[in-house]
Amino acid sequence: MFIAPFKYIPQAGMLSPSETNVQQPKRKPEQQRIVDLNAAGDYRAAGTEGLALMAIEKQDEDLQLIVANSLAWTGRTKEAVPTYQGLVNGKYANEANVGLANLQRWNGRDDLAAPIYRTVLATSPTNSDALEGLELATRELSPRTTLSVGASSDSSDVQNRSNMINHRWRDKSGSTIMEIETSAVKNWLPNIETRQQDLTVRYESLALDLKPSMELSMPTGSNRTLYGSVRVKLVEDAVSLSAGRLNWGRMTTNPNALALGLAASHLGATAAHGFTFGTLRGRFDYYDITDNNRIISTSVHLASSWRPLGNNYRPFVGVQTRTAQFTSPNYWSPEMGSGTLYAGLLGEWGSADWNFYTSVQAGARLYGDAGKSWAIAGGGKRWLSDDLALSMTFWAMESVRDSAAYKAQSATLSLEKLWR
Repeated sequence: MFIAPFKYIPQAGMLSPSETNVQQPKRKPEQQRIVDLNAAGDYRAAGTEGLALMAIEKQDEDLQLIVANSLAWTGRTKEAVPTYQGLVNGKYANEANVGLANLQRWNGRDDLAAPIYRTVLATSPTNSDALEGLELATRELSPRTTLSVGASSDSSDVQNRSNMINHRWRDKSGSTIMEIETSAVKNWLPNIETRQQDLTVRYESLALDLKPSMELSMPTGSNRTLYGSVRVKLVEDAVSLSAGRLNWGRMTTNPNALALGLAASHLGATAAHGFTFGTLRGRFDYYDITDNNRIISTSVHLASSWRPLGNNYRPFVGVQTRTAQFTSPNYWSPEMGSGTLYAGLLGEWGSADWNFYTSVQAGARLYGDAGKSWAIAGGGKRWLSDDLALSMTFWAMESVRDSAAYKAQSATLSLEKLWR
């Protein structure tokens, strides 16, 4: 399931700063429609129709800010950026700069967002939007230690328990991210139990052209095999390519696969593109496993821009496939293939100190080892203080595997401590 990172979506009826003025200019009907759409919370329509108006003739700054905010709040960042940039030298310079900083933060560039917030605060020290944005960016840039515990099980009697300690920090620029992590898992069936602990290091450079990232991990027990992967991003981060050697036994959470020490060579690609009707994402993964099996999995997912239930709810639809060279009892490997069509709804809510999401979906068989399915997922984070947060995630699903009903569920609880 594709769960997007949390992004703040304003409530219906929330006005842009320009619309709080007591006196409003007299507008043409088509301009007033943009104002009314924004006030009603229909930001998708306000952004689309506003861009069309701006393509015909230059609009006043009040209307431009409404259009820029509507585009940003509905995830149309590429179109929002030039609209905000057209306002940075006018009377709404602070609002435009805050909007640009928010877009950087939502795109994972808190290191670029923080200086923009500080620029706004230098001329407007009480600007509440800049103060909140800077606090959120500072949180993300701060060193942190995370403790996590998790559990999962399925209808084949596989049980899994895991725990993890992770420390993440950045260099002075904030554009280089480094992590060190140790984790342990315990997997068991009625007749077998396996355990493994490993040490992992990660590195990512956001400032370089391809934004390269790498991961190296090694079990700390007797089987000290080195695993690693690299990833690069292309086409303005819309496409990512990855390759590496993965700990397949650990990935599958199956004690037999872990006991056999299975590894897999991996090639992967992801791509995303935004349209007026939504954001389309695709993924391809190829695994060459050391038991001579080969698995190919693909997915195509459309997050719709249509909001029939309000701005907090996003419909989605997609297709998932998986094919194996042969069926193995140690992990899901459908030799005849498996194809599922699914549709569902994602809901997101939050503020500066908390966020929560939940997702429900239903699926239908397209071909092979697949059948009717359903899945639910959820999670959230609550900041207990300025430097301490508690988060949790959960999911459950039911589908068909090996021509039989299959169920699985999982939950994770994490405690996060910032070091400022």
